[in-house]
Amino acid sequence: MSFFAELKRRNVVRVGIAYVVGGWLLLQLTEVLSELLKLPEQIGPIVVSIVAIGLPIALFLAWAYELTPEGVKREKDVDRSESITPQTGKNLNNTILVMMALVIGYLLFDKFSEKGSEPFSQETSQQVVETSNEKRAPTPAETTPEIQRQSIAVLPFDNRSNREEDQFFTDGIHDDLLTTIAKIGSMKVISRTSVMEYKNTTKKIPEIAKELGVANILEGGIQRSGNQVRINVQLIDAQTDEHLWAEIYDRKLTAENLFVIQSEISRAIAEALQATLSPEEQQRIDAKPTDNLLAYDAYMRGRQLMATRDSTRLKLATEEFNKATELDPLFALAWVGVADSNWLLSNYGSPSEKDLLPIREKAVKNALAIDDKLGEAYASLGAIHRFYERDKETETVYQKAIELSPNYASTYHWYSNLLGSYPLRIQEQMDLAKKAVELDPRSSIILNNLASVYNNQGLYSLAEGQYRKVIELDPDFSVGYTSLASLYIYDMSLYEKALSLTHKAIELDPGNLEYNWNLISIYLELGDLSKAQDVRDYVASLEPNSLMVGMIDVVINAYNRNPDATREAINWLLPKIENNSDQVQVLGFFALTQGDIKRSREIYLLANPGWLQTDQWQALIERAPMFSCVVSWLLMNSGDQDLGTALLHQTTTFLDESLPAVIEHSDVRHPEICYLAAGQSDKAIQSIETQLAHNHLFDWGIIHQLPMYDLIRFAPGYQAALAERERRISIQREAIVAMDVEAGP
Repeated sequence: MSFFAELKRRNVVRVGIAYVVGGWLLLQLTEVLSELLKLPEQIGPIVVSIVAIGLPIALFLAWAYELTPEGVKREKDVDRSESITPQTGKNLNNTILVMMALVIGYLLFDKFSEKGSEPFSQETSQQVVETSNEKRAPTPAETTPEIQRQSIAVLPFDNRSNREEDQFFTDGIHDDLLTTIAKIGSMKVISRTSVMEYKNTTKKIPEIAKELGVANILEGGIQRSGNQVRINVQLIDAQTDEHLWAEIYDRKLTAENLFVIQSEISRAIAEALQATLSPEEQQRIDAKPTDNLLAYDAYMRGRQLMATRDSTRLKLATEEFNKATELDPLFALAWVGVADSNWLLSNYGSPSEKDLLPIREKAVKNALAIDDKLGEAYASLGAIHRFYERDKETETVYQKAIELSPNYASTYHWYSNLLGSYPLRIQEQMDLAKKAVELDPRSSIILNNLASVYNNQGLYSLAEGQYRKVIELDPDFSVGYTSLASLYIYDMSLYEKALSLTHKAIELDPGNLEYNWNLISIYLELGDLSKAQDVRDYVASLEPNSLMVGMIDVVINAYNRNPDATREAINWLLPKIENNSDQVQVLGFFALTQGDIKRSREIYLLANPGWLQTDQWQALIERAPMFSCVVSWLLMNSGDQDLGTALLHQTTTFLDESLPAVIEHSDVRHPEICYLAAGQSDKAIQSIETQLAHNHLFDWGIIHQLPMYDLIRFAPGYQAALAERERRISIQREAIVAMDVEAGP
């Protein structure tokens, strides 16, 4: 008999299997009991060691001994004719089956215990959305990067003059020193936004360094007295609390002296941390931004006001930067402030970006004419290129900005926003967003941007958690509330949650009228056109001729199925936004919802003639696959059958193969439009049912007005999906009504 046959006869293999399965169950039981009974951490490793040591012992005993009716005997002492190993083998088989059943039961319990097993009609919308969210392995977003030895956080300086009016001066010196040190490319320098919360902190240096992810801390104080200034600073190794370097500077108070001090401090820090300092970096460090102390003060006030992203404070920031450039027209950084504050004002306030563009273009041109090595100016130029949809030029200048100012977190932030238009580059976008967080780990807007990247990737649980962290970190930051509300509205269809968050955002920053878009979206989804109209009238009372009011009119009239009013609103708005292809294509979409094929085609081709050029399709498809489906149908139904068919094929391939490989919840892009254009009604209904399963309910009321839906309009499966969506919407509608009643007048 062969050795392996003998192993089988003596049940050694069965004993081994039974031992391994039983050992695994013992380890799971140990883990559960350790958590419940709060057992010492050493228990787990001890049990693992015992199980590992016991396996060879069990196999040896199975080989050398046999269980007989008279008890355990040595195998060589048992007569083969009287051996009961076959019966023992059957018992072992039964034991293994029982233990395997326990293993399967445990795994099923572990998988589904937190999700619940109620039928779909009993689940909340939140549970529906999370079901598919857990499929992807966790993104390494929460991992802590290795702390770089040449990394530093400059804590807010103490104002030692005890005069409140000197606080801006103290904060300004601190901010500018940060900017100067950040020019050293071999060092990681934490941005001002993240360190300001440690002003007057009682936390210890090691704790602060751990939270900011740095190895070194610079702290100091400033005293201004008449025309003299004293600045004392000390560099501390956060791990050992050892002072690496310290200095006191007593100088006459002039702008030149302030910048010389900052240059000396930067060189001393680089030397203490053995950081490489190139000649170009040394030149940038020694540069004096301005000789005018009043201009410098105004610039610093503008920087602090701009960081809030509050519409009222942004307006004040533009005034401070303008004042700085008036006092010193050769102050390049102040011109960058003019450009950036006006850009942000158009994003968070009422002026349109187009109206403020000439101011930004002039400001950036002036900044680069004064200093063509200013990384911040190239970052501002990138934002202007993006307005004109010159994406290649935008990317080039962002890369230039990073080369010149490698620690300027805003460049990474804005660069990641650019890549948000290209889902196949989602990992690059994630890397840039995480780099921005690394440089400015306590910045509300940069942390908020990371949440948006999670959202773009379809990782809604991570996005929701990150938005909540932003709100917890900065409860007065209105952007955090409206961003979380947008996630709930446009991706998760949780309108009740979104409503209270939107009201909070408006309460915090009533000057940002864009926040009212979320209100209109919620009310339209709930079918409350009257309340949507009330919001529209409120916005119109403040900005009667704004582009926002024009777009609201398009949307509300389309929902009301009023073709004439929709056409009139489109015609009023179109010439005012013709430079923005994304917004123009939205108008083409709404024209088609009203059945106007000819006008819709005209608008789409006005927005981007590239729809007729096959070499431009891939970029257009990536940016807006839903529009690509619509354009395919338009071409096929307006005399360009072959061209439309080719575009449809390329778009469908992208939606079916490329997009799902990089993001979760790709069905939120409404791929059924392409399937309907191709006449694939069964596949279209299946896609709609998938959206329903993921609780992607937003915009059905308007998207499903498109004429290609006529193919399935009366199909039982489609009608059932509409009915289920309405059931879920009605639950939220009733909850909101009850909430309003409870709140009272």
